[in-house]
Amino acid sequence: MIRGLSVLGLLRSLAVALAALTAVALGSRGVGLVPDLVLPVVVAGALLSGPSSGALLGLAAGWVVDLMPPGSQVLGSSALLYAAAGLVAGAGRREGRAPLGWVALVVAGSAVVLAAGRVAAAVLTTAPVAWVDTALWLGLTTALGILAVPPLLWAEQALARRRPA
Repeated sequence: MIRGLSVLGLLRSLAVALAALTAVALGSRGVGLVPDLVLPVVVAGALLSGPSSGALLGLAAGWVVDLMPPGSQVLGSSALLYAAAGLVAGAGRREGRAPLGWVALVVAGSAVVLAAGRVAAAVLTTAPVAWVDTALWLGLTTALGILAVPPLLWAEQALARRRPA
């Protein structure tokens, strides 16, 4: 089981890095509004492992996002926001299979945490807030999460059940 968990942790790390790199690549190609590609990985991991592990996964994922270009204006702010989103998602942990409606609610709640944190950071730094873009980002991120989290949950559960030979 320990070997299965280390493989799961490695795959989560690779998924976070790939999602962050893809978001950076899309942004550099001029794609205007990119949904959060890292959040579904954090939500799926948090739904399976609970609030404390979800917060740690979110913290690690946020550090990756902070270090990817262009990065955040305040180093560590994304890490704290993703940790909060992972904590919220982990609080939604349920034993057994999670219904799609519940997953949608957890994804939306986690996305709202990220959006609210980014808006708060913008207000505190007196940066302008693009309300329409924020609302569109929230909708796109929630839709992506609703589509991506169930297959991620299934894959993580399958890896967790796998016993070493």
